[in-house]
Amino acid sequence: MKISIFYYSGAGNTKFVAKKITNSFKKTHNVVSTKIKSNLLESTVDDDFDVLGIGFPIYFRNAPELVGEFLKTLDGKSRKVFFFCTKGLYSGNAIKKIMELSIKQNFIPSRYIEFYMPGTDALLLLAKKGSLLEKFFKSIYSRNIEVKIEKFTSNIVNSNTNIPNKKWYTFLDNLIVKNFEKKWTDQNKKLIPQFYSKKDICIGCMKCVKDCPRNNIFYDQHIQFGLNCDTCFYCIHNCPVEAIQIGDITENTVRYNKVTITT
Repeated sequence: MKISIFYYSGAGNTKFVAKKITNSFKKTHNVVSTKIKSNLLESTVDDDFDVLGIGFPIYFRNAPELVGEFLKTLDGKSRKVFFFCTKGLYSGNAIKKIMELSIKQNFIPSRYIEFYMPGTDALLLLAKKGSLLEKFFKSIYSRNIEVKIEKFTSNIVNSNTNIPNKKWYTFLDNLIVKNFEKKWTDQNKKLIPQFYSKKDICIGCMKCVKDCPRNNIFYDQHIQFGLNCDTCFYCIHNCPVEAIQIGDITENTVRYNKVTITT
């Protein structure tokens, strides 16, 4: 059986989980894993698979927009699809929404799994290197990840999942969290024009250019940034020399370019 896994990842948490899931499936199946980038929307995706897997981080109780855009380009042909996601505090109704979208695309939802992982946005924007806040945020993650993944992948083919009900706390979200969330979203949008790369530090490795999900970074005598940004923070977390900054906000804040959790 051929399984195609597509995942969206910012700093690297979802990529970390995608690799674990891919390796688990490789024991018994033919598996291909691909990072979701905007160029996938403009190309023909290999449709030769029996089961589809989609992974993503939770951004403000939703899957990243690019994940939904990508899913809309596919025809499920009544094949199974499973989902996995990484989250900070909680996932809201993200899984419910993406499953409902998959049904519209003629997929049959199978299983889903969620993992708590360190909040890479909070680490970058709030935590100074070596601070207690850094230790606190890095300590928040699901335990026994490999065991949970082995159990999850063992029954993908023969299982169907009902669409989960709307979370009971949704009304609280709308009353309390939504306003905070809007402020955080607006703040992130204000960060986008402030991305820059220090010319005297940048080594021209082009990692940020090649791996940006939105193809928003380009090289013209030096690294430059457009405004079509998801604020996934991949570029800044994965810059090998920390040349990329957001104004003066990220000076001496934490980079999360290596997932160092106990699985």
